[in-house]
Amino acid sequence: MSEIRIVSIRKIKIGSVVQCDIYSKDGALILKKGNIMTQVALARLESMGVTRVLVEAGTVELVDDTPEPSHYDTTDLPKDNIDKYSEKFVLKKEFEQGKQALLDKDIDGSQDVAKSIAGKLLDTGSVKRELEELKYGTEGVVTHSLNVSVLAGAIAIENGFPKNVVEELVIGGMLHDIGKLYIDPAVLNKKGRLDDREYTIMKTHAEEGYKKLCDNKGVSQNVRLMAFQHHENNDGTGYPKGLKGDQILFESRIIHIVDVYEAMTAKRCYKDSLLPGDVMEFVMGRYSTMFDVKAMDMFLKTIPAYKKGDLVRLSDGTRAQVLESNPKNSLRPLIVLLDTMKVVDLYTDRSFLSKTVTELISKEGEVVKTQ
Repeated sequence: MSEIRIVSIRKIKIGSVVQCDIYSKDGALILKKGNIMTQVALARLESMGVTRVLVEAGTVELVDDTPEPSHYDTTDLPKDNIDKYSEKFVLKKEFEQGKQALLDKDIDGSQDVAKSIAGKLLDTGSVKRELEELKYGTEGVVTHSLNVSVLAGAIAIENGFPKNVVEELVIGGMLHDIGKLYIDPAVLNKKGRLDDREYTIMKTHAEEGYKKLCDNKGVSQNVRLMAFQHHENNDGTGYPKGLKGDQILFESRIIHIVDVYEAMTAKRCYKDSLLPGDVMEFVMGRYSTMFDVKAMDMFLKTIPAYKKGDLVRLSDGTRAQVLESNPKNSLRPLIVLLDTMKVVDLYTDRSFLSKTVTELISKEGEVVKTQ
C-alpha cells in the first residue's frame, strides 16, 4: 500500500492523487477522493483557503522541497511580450510607455499612460478590436498589469460606465499589482510553487501596493482600494482583510475577476498557461462565491474566451478558425471549419452541440494550449 502523506498544496505536483474528500468552509465538496489534482482544481483550492491535503506518495513526484539558492540569477528574469505587438495595435505606444513607467515604479507616469489608454478606448466606441489584439502568455507582471487595465476598461465601456469611472478602472488595472514590484525577485519569479513562507510574503503585495499609492497624493482613493482589495473574495475567504460582498469596492470586484482571468490564461514561471475556455469555466464556477454576481455578468458579456482569428481544434479533431465571439456564451463561438470552409455556430448548430474546443493552435499549426 502506498504511503499517504499530508502536504501543503503549494508542494503538490499536478497529477497527484488526492486521498480524501476536500470540502469548502460551507461544506461544499470541492474535490473527491481519488481524483487527480489539476491546475484548475489547485487554483480553486487556493481561492477557498485550503492549505494542506492528503496525497498518495509515489504516484507522481511532489515539488522539490530543496531550499532555493540564496543568490538570484538576473539573467533568467521572466520576459514580458510587449515587443510582440505590431504597429497596427492602437495601444502599442501606450504599452511601451506603460512598461517603462511600471518598471521604474513611476506611479505618476503610469497614471498618465493609463489615462491615455482610457481615452483611446473611449474614442473607439467599441473595444472588440483591442481585445482581439491583446496577447496573453506573458511571464511578466508588467504585461499582466497592462492587459488587466484594458480588460477592466473594456468592461466599463461595454456596460455604459461614466467616463471618469472608465478612467479610474483603467488606472486601477494598471496599478493593482504595483506592490509586486517591491517583492523580493527571488520570491516573485521563483521557478516552482511557493512554500508557505514565500506565499505569505507574496500576499503582502496588496497592502504594500496600497501603502505606496497612499504615499502619492495624486492617486484617488478608489484606485488605492483596487490595489488593496483585488484579492478579496465575495464570500469573505480572500485577503488581506477577509471582506465580503458590499464591503468591497465594486471596481475592485471587477479588477478581481480580470486579474484572475488574465493570470490563468498566461504562462508563469511556476505554471503553464491554460486554455481560455478552461479559465472561463473556472471563473464561471466561482459565481457568487469568489466573484461578485453583477461584476461577473458584466465580465461574461464583454470578454471573449476565444478571440476572432484564433485557430482551434474541436473535440472530434476538426481544425477551425474563430470568426466571432458569442456574447451569450463565450465558449461557443462562430467558427469556420478549415477542411470544408463551412461556417458553424457552435451555440445554435444542433449537430455540433456535443463538440467543444479542446486546443488552441498557432498559425504554424503548433499546439499552444490544450485541455
